[in-house]
Amino acid sequence: MASPVDDSRSQPALGEWVHACVVGVTAAVACLAASRLVDPRLAHPAAANAWFDSDLPFRLEVMVRPGGWENGGAHPLFPGLGHLLLAGATALTGQADPLRGAGIAGSAVGGLFAGVLFALFRRMGLTRIDATLFAAIGALSSGSLFWFPVPESFGLAGAGVALALLVAASSRPSVASLAAACVASGACVLTSGIVGGLAVAAHDGLPRRWGHALTSLLVALGVMTAAWSLQEWRFRTPFFLGDRLLEYRQHTFPVTLERTAHVARELLCHSVVAPALRNDRPSFRRVAVASSGPLGAIATLAWTALFLVGSWRTLQSARRGERRELALAAAGGLLLTFAMHLTLGRELFLYALTVLPMLLVLAAGSARPESGRALVRVVACVLLLAGGLNNARQLHRAAGAARELAERRVSAAAGVSEEH
Repeated sequence: MASPVDDSRSQPALGEWVHACVVGVTAAVACLAASRLVDPRLAHPAAANAWFDSDLPFRLEVMVRPGGWENGGAHPLFPGLGHLLLAGATALTGQADPLRGAGIAGSAVGGLFAGVLFALFRRMGLTRIDATLFAAIGALSSGSLFWFPVPESFGLAGAGVALALLVAASSRPSVASLAAACVASGACVLTSGIVGGLAVAAHDGLPRRWGHALTSLLVALGVMTAAWSLQEWRFRTPFFLGDRLLEYRQHTFPVTLERTAHVARELLCHSVVAPALRNDRPSFRRVAVASSGPLGAIATLAWTALFLVGSWRTLQSARRGERRELALAAAGGLLLTFAMHLTLGRELFLYALTVLPMLLVLAAGSARPESGRALVRVVACVLLLAGGLNNARQLHRAAGAARELAERRVSAAAGVSEEH
């Protein structure tokens, strides 16, 4: 009797590519629709930190005119990559407004993200239906809908982490593949390179493979340095391992039990299901889970069930030697990221896309060919419907709150300018 996952091997490769493209295009359309909600005044410097404590005006400035001391640090290759994406979107669509062009570019990255997730879930052994379901959950998650449509480095970082996990799921990745995983995961948010590094450790952790691992890491560092050198020559951005990183000391906090609870809530839940806004401002900091109404509560319960069951099944499968490397990269990356954010970061929803691929890999473990798959599909459909509607509603509210906040700040800045 054929295994329920045999279709992943028997289906033509072209069919897989077509299905992945359909998933990606659908996700890109959703992100593009979300980008239309972003108010143009968020591009004004006075509106900095208005959108979930992010630096949207300065990231957009980097995409338009890369260069300068303030454009490097923990986002090493974002100036060059962001500029190329914006230039490409402008050339293809003729969009003159940089903010709208950035929304188009980010939507394309969101489509790539969903397509890579689909391929990743297929490589995990999920059926096409299950892979589509979990890729759609990722595409309609709060992390995707809130971050791909805006000019930020986290969209590219999330896509890079997904690519690194795709490499980790391979049976025998080459040095080039492992080096690419390191570069992709760390190119736009340096700390996300943890996932690429763990993919190397998972595949080449034995002493007899240490030479292979060292080669992969050296190749990755060489590629990053070469790419940065080209970027520095063209745009004058600072070295990504320089003292620019020290500025993040101002975003560190003491580790407490209360802080631990906030990190768990904001990274593990808010990244997938959006809660209510904090004091009607575009922020999820210190906001309780399932606070956005009945839809949010239903989606949070469904997500929690999938994540817990999937994590348990992933652990059991890894103990049997199945997909052990992927489990180490996803679970280990999530644990290390969680530990890092126990002290680093104020608005932790900023990092939703960097943890989202790891969360989804663990949750997708619930759909592996074991008992209860039909129930898992029902719960996944509930999450997709309730979570998608909840996240869309919260996105509208966040966009409205950001619009009002940006309007006040820009008006105040204009008033000060007139006085002088």
